[in-house]
Amino acid sequence: MATLKERLKVLEGTKQYQTKMKYYRKGKFWIYKDSEGFDTIGYGHFVHRGEDFSTGLTEDEADKLLDHDIQIAINNMETLNIWLPDDWRDFMVIMIFQLGLGGVQKFKKMLQALRDKNYPEAVEQAKDSLWYKQTPNRLNAMIAELTNK
Repeated sequence: MATLKERLKVLEGTKQYQTKMKYYRKGKFWIYKDSEGFDTIGYGHFVHRGEDFSTGLTEDEADKLLDHDIQIAINNMETLNIWLPDDWRDFMVIMIFQLGLGGVQKFKKMLQALRDKNYPEAVEQAKDSLWYKQTPNRLNAMIAELTNK
C-alpha cells in the first residue's frame, strides 16, 4: 500500500498531472485555482493570506510543504479524540487535509459511527455528503483503501 504522502500526491495531483495542466512548469509548481476557486499550490496546499509563492515552489519545497500540511492534519485529527484503526486514521487525515477540521466536524453522523466502530455506517455517511457529490472518484478511491468497511 502507498504511504499517506504518496496517496495525497496522487489525490491532489502528481507532478506529471500538474505538468499536463501547466501548474508545474520550468521546474517549479505554480499557483492554480482548486475546484472551489481557491488559490492552491504544490500538492493541494491552500494558499493562506500573507503567503507569497510568486516565484513558484521547487519540488523539494512542495514536498516539505506537504509534510507540514500532513502534520497539521494529523494534529487536528487527534483533537477529535476518536480511536481509529490505521486505515481510518489515514482516511481522516486525508479528509481533514481536504476539508479542514471545521469541515470534518460537520460530519456528525460519520464521526459518531467511527466512535461506535460502525465502519459501514461511517462509509455511508461519508458518501451521503456534498463532498462525495463534488469528488466521487476521489472519495471512492479513499474508500477502496479501507480495510475496515
